[in-house]
Amino acid sequence: MSVRVATFAMLAGPHLAGALLLVAYGLPNDEPPPAPKTTTTAAHVLAARRVEPHPQMPAELPKTNKPARTLLMHLEHGEPTPDNRPNTWVHIPATRDRSSDLRVMFLFHGFKNCIESYTSAGIICDQSHNVVRPGYQIAAQLERAGSKSIVVIPETSFDVMSSEAPELSGHGGFRKYVDEVLDAIADETGGAKLADVSRLALAASSGGYQALEPILDDNTGIVTDVILMDAAYMFPKSAVGRYLRVAATELAAGAVQHRIGILYTRSGGALPMTEELMHLTQHVLDSSGALDRASFKRYEGDPRAEDMTGPLYIHYVHEDHDVVVRRNLDKVIAAAGL
Repeated sequence: MSVRVATFAMLAGPHLAGALLLVAYGLPNDEPPPAPKTTTTAAHVLAARRVEPHPQMPAELPKTNKPARTLLMHLEHGEPTPDNRPNTWVHIPATRDRSSDLRVMFLFHGFKNCIESYTSAGIICDQSHNVVRPGYQIAAQLERAGSKSIVVIPETSFDVMSSEAPELSGHGGFRKYVDEVLDAIADETGGAKLADVSRLALAASSGGYQALEPILDDNTGIVTDVILMDAAYMFPKSAVGRYLRVAATELAAGAVQHRIGILYTRSGGALPMTEELMHLTQHVLDSSGALDRASFKRYEGDPRAEDMTGPLYIHYVHEDHDVVVRRNLDKVIAAAGL
């Protein structure tokens, strides 16, 4: 494993492509296709569990005054990359105080992108393609939000019309990757392990759902938060659909352990599936008399941060697909307390 300190900037923009969803809804042909339908079984039901602190972790580690750090590394359990380039980007925020409350978020990029295209102000992933991807300056957004989470952007499918992550999506693959990430930054966390993570969030932009969906399906016991930014291309019986139902059931019972936030637009192709997921979620809440405990709003522009602080929201934003992450990631992170 090689590790080197990187600068604040490195990654960019959205992507899409699809045949089924395009034919069904007449969408532009640069949108991702919907995830395949799956069958719900008892094994798919989310098993909520409380994460106990690792026995060897001190209750409180000394506070530090370090500036924000970004690291680029190539990890054995990450995805293979062209020319063995880095497959993992990690941001340790300036506001993290090395306490035992360890929050970690994994953000999956969309089609025709790479790590650098999301973290930079805009970059060409593959020089042979000569196409500049729109950047989101993720580190700057995290610092602006006052995020205390360690944020990881794994490389998935590099600069192609896909965002699949075969290594991370295989059974047990994501946990091995998380373990390796935590080992690589042990000096930043006091040697924390997966059991020490109090909140583990999976976030996806656009086609990043292709990585998030199977990873969530294989890791429902450890995921506490799901964030989708114009990325809900899933059917109701998908892993995300089941997660939504569990989150809604918990919310109705006043026993929240799982949180989910979804933003969607008119232009990204996720609108029909997102609204189907939303209507089913509203039905679950309404049948329990708890519809007012979640937030379902439509915005002409950006959503208000105060409407994203609850454990479950699905908001339509009237803006282009490509600007959702650039304009809203920091607010989403801050509102979630990540």
